[in-house]
Amino acid sequence: MRALKAIIALLFVLAGIALGALNQQTITVDLFFARYQAHLGLALLLCVIAGAVIGGALASVGLVSGRSRPPKSAESRTEGGKSA
Repeated sequence: MRALKAIIALLFVLAGIALGALNQQTITVDLFFARYQAHLGLALLLCVIAGAVIGGALASVGLVSGRSRPPKSAESRTEGGKSA
C-alpha cells in the first residue's frame, strides 16, 4: 500500500513539473489591491494547491462536527430506557 501511495505521489509531482515546464507564459494576477507577475504554470499549481488545502479543511471540519453529536438511534434508545 505504501508503494502505491509513493507511486501516485511521484506521478503528481511529475505532472506538476510538466505543467510548470509547458506553461512558461508570464501573466499578471490582479488582486484588486496588488498586481503580481507570475508564470502561468506557477499560478495554476498555486490554485490547485489552494483548492486542495481549502477542500481538505472543509472536509475535516465536516468530519469533526459530525462526530461531536451522538447518532439519533443512540439518543432514542437511552430515552426509552429512562422512561421504563
